[in-house]
Amino acid sequence: MRVLFIHPNDYLSIGIPTGISLLSAILKQNGHIVDVLDFTFIKTKEQNKDEIKESSKFLPTEYTLEDLVADDPFITLEEAFKQKIMLFKPDILAVSVMTGHFDRIIELLEKNQPSCKTIFGGVHPTISPYETLKHEVVDFICVGEGEELIVELLDALENGKDFKSIKNLGYKENGVIKINDLRPFVNMDDLPTPDWGLFDKRHLFRPYRGKIYNGSFYIMSRGCPENCTYCVNYSLREKLKKCGRYFRYQSPETTVKQLKELKENFNATWFKFADDSILLFKLDYLKKLAKGLKLLNINFGCSIRPETVTEEKILLLKEMGIVSASVGIESGNEHIRKEELKRYMTNDMIIRAIELLKKHDIRVSTFNMLGLPSETRENVFETIRLNKKLNVDSTNNYIVYPYPLTELSMKYNLNIYDKNGKIIPVSQVSIFSLSKMPPSEVESLQKTFELYVRLPEEMWPIIKIAEKTDETANELRKALLQYNLK
Repeated sequence: MRVLFIHPNDYLSIGIPTGISLLSAILKQNGHIVDVLDFTFIKTKEQNKDEIKESSKFLPTEYTLEDLVADDPFITLEEAFKQKIMLFKPDILAVSVMTGHFDRIIELLEKNQPSCKTIFGGVHPTISPYETLKHEVVDFICVGEGEELIVELLDALENGKDFKSIKNLGYKENGVIKINDLRPFVNMDDLPTPDWGLFDKRHLFRPYRGKIYNGSFYIMSRGCPENCTYCVNYSLREKLKKCGRYFRYQSPETTVKQLKELKENFNATWFKFADDSILLFKLDYLKKLAKGLKLLNINFGCSIRPETVTEEKILLLKEMGIVSASVGIESGNEHIRKEELKRYMTNDMIIRAIELLKKHDIRVSTFNMLGLPSETRENVFETIRLNKKLNVDSTNNYIVYPYPLTELSMKYNLNIYDKNGKIIPVSQVSIFSLSKMPPSEVESLQKTFELYVRLPEEMWPIIKIAEKTDETANELRKALLQYNLK
């Protein structure tokens, strides 16, 4: 069958999605023809180039991602969709979707009414199966893992077989939504190397410290054993508990074999390991992984939980090729971090972890959250000062979004749907007003967070002026960002 994946991504948010690339490899192994409609490089006139450039934190390189798309023609999403359907003529559309992109793809399908079947998979259909299937343009959903389901469903559709007993499948029968039983988790060592060739090679653009590398996301584990209130992992673990051990990982041998293939086939030498925290792996596993990866001569970045850091583990990561780490601080206030987020590390643990990483010349970026329950402006500056004290290389700052079935959304009884039944976009997240600050102040602090961290405190009164929303403040913020880059 002819399968068209849809990746409803944000413009220029590069990185090959692990789910679609893996499913593509499996489908090709089973004789199916695969293509993708990837929103990442669909250049519409609504894109704000100035905003993209303003947010860039990379050191100058020979060329930029913007240079790579400079000659792309403008086109609407609807035109791109129609062209792909007309040229590829799919038998089924397979949509991998997260909550933030769900309404966008539903609206596209409702406007264009494809004649083929559609199946939705990913986090959103798994946690909100009935909300997903209620839409007429959605014929099937995958709840949980889809590697075995997709093969079985295509076989059933192609050969006129009954699909109603396929595990992990959701469908509609005479207008009634049916959700089938779940199947055991797959053995990750049985899965093929992800099919990076399906995607535009510009996804492989990896600037790092002034140089350009090839590479993308790679994941060697699934699930997470932690219970952070802003993350859906706890609810997923409960929902899928009959499927087997939720947090699991493939063998070091599988990882080394697949990375070797990706390096040989795509000249990939810079990977972002997308596992929730690589140091959750057991020490023996890390030793075996280090033995194999150090022979590949690759660089990688990964996410690290501060409480998992030991010097022995960091030295193993250095053997493997680590050059960059993302560390979750979330909040500089220990009470908020513990009571509201269930992140139990202390500030001293964060300081020790980041100092260890920097000791071994590992670039550190931090993950910080604003708009948290009970948070004040003073609490935000606790987070700013902690980042500043540690002299981190960069910060990533987000206003907390109460995704469905997270403990945060359930504790505060937050509904992400507006009065018209549409999902409130992430860009409007501050309206949930979880903190003690007005939404406008939370948004302004997010925009200026990096400036407060990077520039001397004598300049903070100037930065505060840049928190305003008028044009003068916008120009001042841009000028300060340029000053920061010098």
